[in-house]
Amino acid sequence: MKFGTKSAVALILAGLTAISLTGCNKNPSEEAYPEYEDNQYMWIGGWDPPINTEADYKMAAEMGLTHMYIDGVMAKRGTKEFTDQLVNCEKAGLKAIVGQDVSLDNQDNVPMDETDYSGFPAVDMINVWDEPYINNFPEVARRVERLNQIYDGKDVSLYINTTPFFAQSSSVLTDAKTYLDAFCKDVLSKVNGRKILSTDIYPLLETRDGYYIDTGWLNKMSFFADYAKKYDYEFHMFIQSYSEAGKQREITSKAEFLYQIYTDMCFGINGYSWFTYRKSFLNFGGGCVENDVSCKPTKYYQMAKEANEEISAFDHVYLSFDWDGVKSYNGTLNTADDPEYINNCFSIYNELEKIECAKSISATQDTLVGQFKDKDGNPALMVTNFTDPIDQMKDEVSFEFNSANRAVVYRGGVRKIYEVKDNKLVLKLAPGEGVFVIPVNV
Repeated sequence: MKFGTKSAVALILAGLTAISLTGCNKNPSEEAYPEYEDNQYMWIGGWDPPINTEADYKMAAEMGLTHMYIDGVMAKRGTKEFTDQLVNCEKAGLKAIVGQDVSLDNQDNVPMDETDYSGFPAVDMINVWDEPYINNFPEVARRVERLNQIYDGKDVSLYINTTPFFAQSSSVLTDAKTYLDAFCKDVLSKVNGRKILSTDIYPLLETRDGYYIDTGWLNKMSFFADYAKKYDYEFHMFIQSYSEAGKQREITSKAEFLYQIYTDMCFGINGYSWFTYRKSFLNFGGGCVENDVSCKPTKYYQMAKEANEEISAFDHVYLSFDWDGVKSYNGTLNTADDPEYINNCFSIYNELEKIECAKSISATQDTLVGQFKDKDGNPALMVTNFTDPIDQMKDEVSFEFNSANRAVVYRGGVRKIYEVKDNKLVLKLAPGEGVFVIPVNV
């Protein structure tokens, strides 16, 4: 199912194939490689809509967004200005996720909006509730059942974004299994049709002592990925493009965006959204466009645009495979200095013991490898340099496959063919870089 339109640049990139067959006498144009139909792609959202003009929405689409979250910040619900946002989405080729402006424990007692928005062609989803606590699940479920009635037989899905803090209430936290068991059983199971498991983890942090990576990021991701696999849900994540002093750090490069996306792809995400697209009216930095000047990008707009184009160039291939697990590798340069070295981020629920298609994998820096299989059982690997991009650490990953003489590798959105000699392949990864690797025999 397609969720929008790819940019022209992404389509051009998708059509390019680079050949890297050093030392091979065969003509690669005569060899048959797996091809995957371009009939699906990663949906990419933007949280916090722009200034309410057609030009501003077209600018969002040009950044590579497929969806825009619509709320009552830029226009009051129930007014023509509010629905003009949906019309502007349609004109720009964007799909709309219409929010109910309800979050956490709904302390403001915001009522359910029972307006039927299906008459607006851009409307793809209704955002029922953002980050509900377990204590709110009965009310979330009640609203889901009512909205199921309103949108019965219509091409509109219901969406709920969960809290990564697994909260019972505003003052009580619980654990991942308790929260996700309850959410999947009591809420998401009641959603008709398409079911999306979504959360938001903003892992690039700062303290007075400097920058660091959230050590709970991968553990939380692994729980969400496991539940998405168990129940055959879509899995959606938010990408940090905002900053907050003393908490989420300021983004300094495109590599920090790609680092988040490729890491999350190791856990099989089907879509991601930028938080925030418009610079927030709260006390946040970042955002991709300014909040008070029409069509004015921030320095992050171009970075996010290029990241979106890179992912969109090969997403149909990636989405042709189902996620099957993930494994972490401590860098050999780290373990050589300290044989007891452990990356504190590598606390992964149900981590794979080994990658099935390989006899061995090693990496000079800490590395994540997601395992995937297509409908015929053919393997693929999402491989990400897990060092903090700000440290500028290059990674060299060595594979010994069970049986392969070529590797189809998607790097920077472009397909490259690598010769695999004696089942062995070495790939060098830049800071923040990820590659999608399909080992084959031709």
